[in-house]
Amino acid sequence: MKSSSVSTIAGLCLVFLFLPGTSYAMPNFARMYGAECNMCHTQVPKLNRTGFEFRLAGYRLPAQIGEKDEGFDLGKLFAARIQMQDLNKSHDDVNPAKNTSTNQLTFFEATLYPLTGSWGGNFGSLVELSMAPGESFEIENAYIRGVWGDAKKGWFTGKVGVMHPWEGFGASDRVIGNIRPLFQKQASIGSPFYLWNVDEMAVEAGYYWPKFGTNLSARVSNGVIWKPDSGGAFSDHADPAQGGDLNKTKDQIGENHKNWQVVLNQYFNQDSGLTVYYYSGEIPFPDIAEPTNPLTGVTTKDKYTRLAVYANYFVVPNKLNLLAGWSDNKDSLDDPNVTGVLSNSTTAQNGSQVGKSGGFFGEVDYHPIDNKLAVALRYDDFDSSDKVDHNTQNAWTLSANYQVQNYVQFVADYQHKTTEAGANPGENKDDQFLVRMIVIF
Repeated sequence: MKSSSVSTIAGLCLVFLFLPGTSYAMPNFARMYGAECNMCHTQVPKLNRTGFEFRLAGYRLPAQIGEKDEGFDLGKLFAARIQMQDLNKSHDDVNPAKNTSTNQLTFFEATLYPLTGSWGGNFGSLVELSMAPGESFEIENAYIRGVWGDAKKGWFTGKVGVMHPWEGFGASDRVIGNIRPLFQKQASIGSPFYLWNVDEMAVEAGYYWPKFGTNLSARVSNGVIWKPDSGGAFSDHADPAQGGDLNKTKDQIGENHKNWQVVLNQYFNQDSGLTVYYYSGEIPFPDIAEPTNPLTGVTTKDKYTRLAVYANYFVVPNKLNLLAGWSDNKDSLDDPNVTGVLSNSTTAQNGSQVGKSGGFFGEVDYHPIDNKLAVALRYDDFDSSDKVDHNTQNAWTLSANYQVQNYVQFVADYQHKTTEAGANPGENKDDQFLVRMIVIF
């Protein structure tokens, strides 16, 4: 790392360390309630039970469900976030050509949250539009939620629009660092589908029993489509079916097929709980039967299921949190004509069952300064197919999250990942170090 890069980060840290102010929650909600971040978070962005219920009640306190608001106020319904990063270093033992080292402060992403909050007594909305350099706006969330019921007995919630794969807490919530568990971001062999960041157009309904801390929801969605990305014509990639260019066409297998999911969230106490997630869907995508024009080649349909279980428990209240997650995945290729090597596979597939994939993680989070500083150490293991040998990935990830002051955070990760690459060359070792500065207002 160059000394100028170190000086840049150190200077930024010193500037923000001496700015006045206290730590707040998402600023538009802070403007509504004057609440500090520990009202809804164990460590931003991870939610506690109050924060989970606040979101589930349509971005209001549950006792306010059904109360008429005072009218439109843009300050309550708008927020924005910018992210910058430095020290983005990656080392690859097997393929040195993949080594990167930026060693400079770069702009990572800008995110707008217009029309985000509660309104109308029984409604709320979330719009999350992100843009990175050289890319157009990505719609991460754009939904309307309706809530009806009672804060003590429970309430019904319904959502329609574009939404994240699930709403979780504890081990299933956002991570303390920047890097998510492997089984959420890796595809099974033969399938372009991966679990996180696939924000589909969907309709969701659920009910929350506050007495028992139990939330059950079910969703029907448009599903996902195959779309070539910057990796080239043979780079399989799943995109959410949201509309416009992200729409299923009449020429695709499964044009009218809908995906569905069920999610159970169960609290143990204010900060600990369990999540069970089940997802069933299908995606049509081309194999390489016609390498000169894969978009008109043989189309393969992958029917898949994803089952995941997450749990966390604060063994020392407010200080030491133990987390774990486990995933079991099934994928099938039901086109008997597929005899070639799929474009993201490492072995020939002969139709029918591709096999199971899955993984797990275990994590320890330590909070030396409540709601200000948290560190996490996580171990991941992921097998992309039980029918293919020497393809397992595992990783150690060390993360630190420091909320410097009002609206400003630094998040740093170091990850050491090992990927089996067959009997020869053996293991592919990759080391990555990333520091990101986040400003939200």
